[in-house]
Amino acid sequence: MGVDLPQLTMNKIVLERLKQHIIDSESIGLEEALEEALKDYSPRQIINTCLLQAMRTVGELYGSREIPLPSVIKSAETKKTAVAYLETHMDKEEADDITQGKCLIATVEGDLHDLGKNLVDIILSSNGYKVINLGINQPVDNILKAYEEHQPDCIAMSGLLIKTMAVMKDNLEIFNQKGITVPVILGGAALTPKFVEKDCKTTYKGQVVYGKNAFVDWHFMDKLMAAKAEDNWDDLKGFLDEETSPPPPLTLEEMGQMPFAEANQYKLYMNDSFVYTEESLAKESSAKKSVVIDTKRSHVVTLDVERPTPPFWGTQVLKDGDISIEDIYPYVDVQLLYVGRWRFRKLKDQSQQDYNEFLSTKAYGILEEWKEKVIADDLIHPAAIYGYFPCNAEGNTVYVYDPQDHNKLLTSFEFPRQRVGKRLCIADFYATKESGQIDVFPMQIVTAGEIGTTHAQKLFEADSYLDYHYYHGVAMQMADAIADWLHARIRKELGFGAEEPDNITDIMRQRYRGSRYSFGYPACPNMADQFKQMDLLDTSRIDVYMNESEHLLPEQSTTAFVAHHPVAKYFNT
Repeated sequence: MGVDLPQLTMNKIVLERLKQHIIDSESIGLEEALEEALKDYSPRQIINTCLLQAMRTVGELYGSREIPLPSVIKSAETKKTAVAYLETHMDKEEADDITQGKCLIATVEGDLHDLGKNLVDIILSSNGYKVINLGINQPVDNILKAYEEHQPDCIAMSGLLIKTMAVMKDNLEIFNQKGITVPVILGGAALTPKFVEKDCKTTYKGQVVYGKNAFVDWHFMDKLMAAKAEDNWDDLKGFLDEETSPPPPLTLEEMGQMPFAEANQYKLYMNDSFVYTEESLAKESSAKKSVVIDTKRSHVVTLDVERPTPPFWGTQVLKDGDISIEDIYPYVDVQLLYVGRWRFRKLKDQSQQDYNEFLSTKAYGILEEWKEKVIADDLIHPAAIYGYFPCNAEGNTVYVYDPQDHNKLLTSFEFPRQRVGKRLCIADFYATKESGQIDVFPMQIVTAGEIGTTHAQKLFEADSYLDYHYYHGVAMQMADAIADWLHARIRKELGFGAEEPDNITDIMRQRYRGSRYSFGYPACPNMADQFKQMDLLDTSRIDVYMNESEHLLPEQSTTAFVAHHPVAKYFNT
């Protein structure tokens, strides 16, 4: 034991067997294979030359589209099990010294999403890196404290919300003030390469990397640690063997497609000798101020529709036995779950027929297993509030009244109007004040419960990575299914049951009467309006809240309002 690997001439078959255990994510017989390997190799040798090589093979298979993401996660889980077993044969100092480098990761303050961050943790840790995972909603002071304590080779910040983009940039400025120069990886659905390139890289003194996904983070860490080992890295300059040059300048045609002010900023960024003058910018500002807001109703939305009478005015709370898993299960968008959340993508050389068969058998089987677990272990706590409020519209504004006194104004919502084409605005779908008719403004909020967050975290902390991945997807999709189920109930209560689709595909394609909208989307982009909506519904009754970053708690929750007008559909503004 402890002999250098190059000198070993026997029993290498067991190492290949071990590699295959990781690649195939097969835990049966893993411990026996490890015991056999320990007869000839040290734990460190097994980890560095066998387990890590196996994970690199897994990464290559994923990169070449030969295996899906769940297979990578399961392999990472198997490798973690193997390392944990080997660590029992090592002293603490030796166990702490087996990592290739350190990465500090955190979801920034105000953001409670952790799936992407935790996937980075899984991929990096399974490839030999020590990951300091601070968790969600982390103030910059916590990140600074952890940096001082652990001295990581890299910091990774994650955020899903648009507002967290500004937080990331602010954090970079504070890093500058504190003299931190290690590379920073920025990731999250809200980020764009453009924002990272123009706003973040120009803010931070060190190097900033756009972490499109966990595998980009992993490959950067590999490259970084190799460069540091060869004195080929400088925190301020980056990789010393690479020439860094600015992106090629945009053509005049491309510049012409940019907004006026943005084109000016671009020229400044590219150090162009020409910039727009203060006079031209003043003219632009004046022109913007002089724009008259278009409030004329769209010609495609008729007022001549029957306005339904709701079964009640006000709100109702649904929880405990009011919503069953059996009720909402048919509304699960399985395509979004399989492909969007579980990431079962079509593999290389896989025919469309084989892929469809895989989804309808293997992926469906996994969903059925989780349905049974959810019911047996009470892993989803569905709850909802919905209700009907009297309303009228005027211009681009919907006025909402007291359910008990239709003359008492409670609040109003203003919506943007399309500038071209049909010129649609959500307010067009409701009866006008001028018509003298009272219309109905249905609203809803649903949640899968706090357990969706707590149980997912429990699975992650137990290194049950694949179960964590599957359950998180199920919980998120169940929240959407509850929303679809409740919207269908509203349509039926308003008398549109005869127009209801008889299959989930048509429901997902919005082939029903009217539409459901959620704040934050193009037709109703003002997220702050959600506070007013939640006040009207009194969402504390089902323990759903919204923080200052306009993030719903629990995460597996959604709000919406409904337009019953037959023309109402999704549209962009």
